Amino acid sequence: MGGNVLLSEYKDFYKETPFHFAKNSSIGCGGFAEVAFFPRTTEELKSLINRFREKGQGFITVGNMTNVLPSDTPSSKYVICTKKLTKIELSSNLVYVEAGVTSGMLLRTLKKAGKSGAEFLIGIPCTLGGALYMNAGAGGRYISEIVDSVTVYRAGSLITLSLRDCKYAYKSSVFMDTDDVIVGGTLRLSEATEREILTRERYWLNKRVHLPKGKSMGCVFKNPEGAFAGELIDRSGLKGLRVGDALVSPQHANFIINTGRATERQIRTLITIIKNTVFARYGVMLEEEIRYLT
Repeated sequence: MGGNVLLSEYKDFYKETPFHFAKNSSIGCGGFAEVAFFPRTTEELKSLINRFREKGQGFITVGNMTNVLPSDTPSSKYVICTKKLTKIELSSNLVYVEAGVTSGMLLRTLKKAGKSGAEFLIGIPCTLGGALYMNAGAGGRYISEIVDSVTVYRAGSLITLSLRDCKYAYKSSVFMDTDDVIVGGTLRLSEATEREILTRERYWLNKRVHLPKGKSMGCVFKNPEGAFAGELIDRSGLKGLRVGDALVSPQHANFIINTGRATERQIRTLITIIKNTVFARYGVMLEEEIRYLT
């Protein structure tokens, strides 16, 4: 293995066996990367990135891999998985959350502390890093509404970006156009009783009851202005359309379900058919919300 020297330096937090995207992504497909690293602290993360860039080693940063479509082709890049970066620090109504903290982990901590404002994230299988990157949300609420600042590693330095710096928009952020690595974020919350928080959580969970079960990436497409992607796909007669084991959900047309051993190619083919069909019928070119992982 060409990276043996590098691996020996970080033997405490790497997994040398292949990192299989099919086993680690919510859609359950994709090839593998030769090595994955699981930094436990910001310092370990910084050290890894510095060495990778010094050695010219390509890498990708992942969390829960819930809104991505991995390539079927084996990757020459190393993986940095943030799942062990799980520090949460409360200070009055501000909370600093590291990139690997899951929505469930965050909400449990906030409930105990009597902090409210993030309940709309309940049931979304994301890490904070992914949520900050994608401007994740549900039911018309987005994480940008509670972001105070985001900490990134850029060009050898930790930098804290203000909410304005993040350039959040609908399912979009500045991070999609940079090679910044999100380390964590500070959220601005309010005080509430546990009973009030539980009521809000139940409200948001009820809004997710209709979503399909099974292996998926969540919503595949952004909603175009003045319309809903799922409605356009449904009205185009595409619910239930199948390419191999990739299926347009009969329950919610903006979901593609892996019903068995769907491949990236099958899913991409289905995405192309959907885009072309909707455009031919309604003149609307749907834009993917998911990210392609290569």
